[in-house]
Amino acid sequence: MGVLATAVWAAVQTPRYTSTTSAVVSIGAGENIGVALTADNLAKSKAQQYAELGDSRALAESVVQELSFSLSVEDALEATGVESTRNGALLEISAEESTAQRAQELSQAWTQALAERVQDLESSDTAPGSSIISVEILADANLPASPSWPNIPLVLALGAGTGLLIGLGYALARHLLDNRIRSSAMIEERYGLSILGTIPQVERSKKDTAGARARIFVDRQAETHNRATFRTTEAFKELRTNIDFLRPDDAPQVITVTSAHPGEGKSSIVANLAVTLAQAGRDVVLIDADLRRPVLSETLGLVGDVGVTDVMLGRATVRDVAQTVVDLPNLSFIGTGRIPPNPSEILGSDRFHDMVRSLADNALVLIDAPPLLPVTDGAILARRFDGCVLVVSAGRSTVDELDKAISNVQNIDGDILGVVLNRVPARGAEAASYQYYGQTYYGREDPTPTREQ
Repeated sequence: MGVLATAVWAAVQTPRYTSTTSAVVSIGAGENIGVALTADNLAKSKAQQYAELGDSRALAESVVQELSFSLSVEDALEATGVESTRNGALLEISAEESTAQRAQELSQAWTQALAERVQDLESSDTAPGSSIISVEILADANLPASPSWPNIPLVLALGAGTGLLIGLGYALARHLLDNRIRSSAMIEERYGLSILGTIPQVERSKKDTAGARARIFVDRQAETHNRATFRTTEAFKELRTNIDFLRPDDAPQVITVTSAHPGEGKSSIVANLAVTLAQAGRDVVLIDADLRRPVLSETLGLVGDVGVTDVMLGRATVRDVAQTVVDLPNLSFIGTGRIPPNPSEILGSDRFHDMVRSLADNALVLIDAPPLLPVTDGAILARRFDGCVLVVSAGRSTVDELDKAISNVQNIDGDILGVVLNRVPARGAEAASYQYYGQTYYGREDPTPTREQ
C-alpha cells in the first residue's frame, strides 16, 4: 500500500528538471611559483565571494532579460543556486525548471551573466575590459534526460519503507493492545489450567436451523460423511478421553459446562460432548440449567417446556421430565421447563442439588450452566458439584474476561477442571498456536473427501 500510495502521489506531481554548469575562478599568475600559490589562494577566496554574487537580485534582473521564456526575478532567484566547492576555486550553477530546455537555458544564461559581471568588477581602471581575474566556463549546462523531481526510485523506496514501518507498527500495536486469547499457551501459563480439548471452527451449512444457537456437530450415527464432520467428531473424542481421565482416583460425576460470556459455544460443546460420551457406551444425563436462555431442547429436537422447574415445584418427578435422545438410549435429557423468575435460588437450592446427585448415582451428569460474568448461577453450580469445564472462544474471549470469570469461580472455592478452546481455526499458523493439528492428520484419514460445508 505504501508503494502504491507514493506511486499515485508521484504521478500527480509536476516534474522539475535540473541543469548544472561548471565554472572556475582563474587568476593569471605567470610562472613564478610563489605568485602561483598566492593566486591559487586568491582564487579560492574569490570563488566564495562570487558564489554570493551569483545569488544577487541584480544578477537575476540581468538574466531574465536574456531568456527566451518569461520568468520573474523572484522565480529566477528561487530556481537558481550558485555554490563554490569547499577549499576550491570551482563554481557550480544549478537551475531548476519545468522543462529540461528551460533548465538548461537558465543555468547557461546565469553562468554567462556571472562571468560577465565578474569581468566588469575586476577590470582595471587603466585597461577597461581586461583583468587577471575571470570566471571561465568549464562545462556548458547539460540537458537533463529525466526529472530531478520527483525522484521516482527514491520516492518508491521511501513509500515502501514507510509502508513497512506502518505495517510493523500496526502489528506491534495489535500485539500489545489486543488481549484476546490467541493460543493455548496463554491459558496454560497464565492460569495453570489444562486444555481438555480444541474444537475446530465449523461453518454453518444450509441444513442448520436458522434460529438455532447451539448445534450438534458430531455424527450421531458415528459414521463419517464429510471432512468437517470427521474433524469435529475426532476433536470431541479427544475431549471425551480427557474427561474420562480427569482425577482418576476421584472421577467427577457431575460436570458443569460454562463460559465467561454468552455466545462462546458452551451449549454446543456440552451437547456434543454428551452425544460423544453416549456413543462410547457411557450412561449420560444432560441437564439444561441455563434457566434464562435455554437452547438445548431445540438443539436436540426435544421438548423444553417441562423439566427442572417442574421437578423443583413438585409438579413432576425426574422420571416424568427425563427424555431419551433419539438413536442414543443411554443419553437422557432434562430441559429447563418454564423459565422462572428466580433462577439463582432454584439452582442453589438443596432440592436441585439432591436431584442431580441422585442422577449421578447411575450416570455421568453434564449441566449446561449460565455464563459466569452476567450472573452468579454458573459459579454456584461449579462449587456445589464436582467442578466446571470452561469454554473459551478462540480469538474472541479476552484475558480480562477470563480473569474475571475464573476469579468468580475460585472466590467461592469452585473447581475448574479445565478449558475447552472452541472455534479454533482449522488451518494455518493460528491453528498451530492453539495446538490444533487435525486439518493435516485427519485430512489424510478422511475416507470420503467431499467438499467441506
